[in-house]
Amino acid sequence: MASVYQHYQAVKGISPTVDEKKQQQEEKKKKKTAAAAAQAKKGGDGAAAASSSSSSSSSGGNSSNSRRRQKQREKAVAKAKAAEAAASGEKQTFSADKDKDFADWYEQVLRFAEIVDKRYPVKGMPVLRPAGFYMHNKIMNLLEAEWEKQDIMKAQFPLLIPRSFLEIEKDHVKGFAEEVFWVTRGGSHPFEDGQEYALRPTSETAMYHMFHIWVQSFRDLPLKVHQTCNVFRYETKQTRPLIRAREIHWNEAHTCHETAAEALENLENAYSAYLYLIQDCCCFTGQRLRRPVWDQFPGGEHSDVMDTVMPCGRVLQTIGAHYLGQKFAKVFDIKFRDQSNQYEHAYMTCYGVSTRLLAACLSTHGDNSGLVNPPRIAQYQVLLLPVVQKRSDRSTVDKAHEYAAVLRAAGVRVVVDDSTKSPGDKFFHWELRGVPLRVEVGPRDLKAQQVVLVPRDTKKKESAPAATSEQLVQAVQDALAALEERLRTKAFEHHRTHLSTCTSGSLEEVKQLLYERGGFVRVPFHSMGKDGEEADKLIHEATGGEVRGYVPGEEAPPAGTLCIATGLPAKHWGYVARAY
Repeated sequence: MASVYQHYQAVKGISPTVDEKKQQQEEKKKKKTAAAAAQAKKGGDGAAAASSSSSSSSSGGNSSNSRRRQKQREKAVAKAKAAEAAASGEKQTFSADKDKDFADWYEQVLRFAEIVDKRYPVKGMPVLRPAGFYMHNKIMNLLEAEWEKQDIMKAQFPLLIPRSFLEIEKDHVKGFAEEVFWVTRGGSHPFEDGQEYALRPTSETAMYHMFHIWVQSFRDLPLKVHQTCNVFRYETKQTRPLIRAREIHWNEAHTCHETAAEALENLENAYSAYLYLIQDCCCFTGQRLRRPVWDQFPGGEHSDVMDTVMPCGRVLQTIGAHYLGQKFAKVFDIKFRDQSNQYEHAYMTCYGVSTRLLAACLSTHGDNSGLVNPPRIAQYQVLLLPVVQKRSDRSTVDKAHEYAAVLRAAGVRVVVDDSTKSPGDKFFHWELRGVPLRVEVGPRDLKAQQVVLVPRDTKKKESAPAATSEQLVQAVQDALAALEERLRTKAFEHHRTHLSTCTSGSLEEVKQLLYERGGFVRVPFHSMGKDGEEADKLIHEATGGEVRGYVPGEEAPPAGTLCIATGLPAKHWGYVARAY
C-alpha cells in the first residue's frame, strides 16, 4: 500500500526524487524475488513430497532410481534456498562439491567465474562473457594457426542456407531436419525467390554449392577451407552451457581432394592437429573411436571422433572428423578434369570442434575452489599480488607493476591486483577464476630479491629468485610448464582409470560399471553396421549406455566370444558409455 506521502505526491502531481525512485524500484524487486522464492520453495516441497511418495510405493525399485530421486530433492531444495537468499538480499557465492554433484558444480563455476551468463531470455543461447570468450577464442586461434600450417585457408560463408540446398542430400537433411531454425521472411515481406532459409545447422550445403563452382580441374585441388562461426540447432534435449546449446560456437573445416588416399591422409593430419590442441594446449585427452554406421555423420562414409570422460562419468564428444568419400561431391556435382582429361568427382572430408572442448577442459581440471586453467588458453597466466601491511607502502606495489612489465615483455599474460581488498578476498576471487600462477611480492621479498610462487593446482608456496629479469621470467615459465605437466598427467590418469572391460558377458555388470565407475566399458559386439543398431538399443535399455563406437585395427575378441547383446559371434570390441 502506498504511503500517505506518496499519495500526496500523486495528487499534487509531484514527481518522486531520484532516491525515492530507486527506493521504489528496490521494493518492487524485493517483492518479486520474494514471490519467486515462495514459488520455488513450493515447487521444491512438491517435488520432495512426490519423490517421497514414489519412494514408498516402490521400495523394491533399483538403487539408481533412488539416487536420481534424491538428487531431484536436493536440487529443488537448493533452488528454493537460492531464491530465498536472493529475496533477502544475501550475497551469493561459489560453494559446490565437484565430486558429490558435478552438475551443480558445473553450473555454479560457469556462473561465478564469469564464463557464461544464462540470463539472456532465449533458451540454449547464453552469453559468453569476456573470460569465457577469451578462452574459447584462444582455442580457436591456436587451431587456426595449425590450419594455416596445413594450408587450410580461412573463409567466411553466409549464415542463411536456402531450403533447396538442404534438401539436395536426403541423408544429410534427415539428420538435421528436426533441428533447423527457419527464416521465412525479411521484415513483413516473403523473400524474392519464394524460399525459406535455414540458419546454418552446419555448412556442408552452403560450402559445397560454391565448391561446385570453384573446382573445375585437378589444378584446383586440393581445396581446403575453414571458418570460425556460429551454427544453430533447435536442440530439444535439456540445454547445458558450452555442451548442449542452440547457438553453437565452433570451427569447421571442409576439403576436396583428387584421390581417396589424399583425403584420408588430410583427415589424419587434421586429427593430429586436434590432438596437439587438446593434449598439449588444453592438457586433457579422450578416446578416439569410429562411430557405428547408425551414429555416423549424416551422408558420410565414416566418422572418427574423440569422446572425453567427464568428472561425472558421462562422455562428451570433443572432436568430430568425417570422411565423406564422393557422396557429397556427386550430389553437388563437384567434379574436375583429371590429368587424363577425364571427369572425376572429388573426395571430401569435414571436421570441427566447438565450445564442448572448452567445457571438457574446464570440467577436467577444475576443483572445489573453482577453475584451474591451462596456461596456454588462460586469459591471465599470472596474478601478481603485492602483499602490503600499509596502504602507504608504494614501493612494494610499484615493484609488482615493474615485475608485471618484465613478464609481459616476455609474452606472459599478467594481471596485477593492488586493490584494497583483503588478501583472503583476493585469493578467493582469482582462484575461482583459475589463474594458473600467483606471484606474491612483499617487503621481505624485496629485501631478499625474490618472489613467492603459488601454483593454482597445488597452492604450495615456493620462493624463487628475482634479482634479475631473466631469473624472474625463467622462474615463472618453469612454474607454468610444471603446472601444465601436472594437469596433463592427472587428466590422462583419469581417462585410463575410466576404461573397463566387461569380463562376465553380463549386461548387469556393464550397468554396474557405468554407474559406479563411469567412463567406457568394452563389450564384445557383433557388428558396427546397420545390423548392429537393434543390439545397441537392447544395450541402452538394459544399461542406460550406448555403443559409442570401436577402435579400427584393435584386436578382435578371442575366437568363440559372443556378442553381449545378441549371442552372435563378436567381431569388435564395442565401447559403451553414457553420453551427454
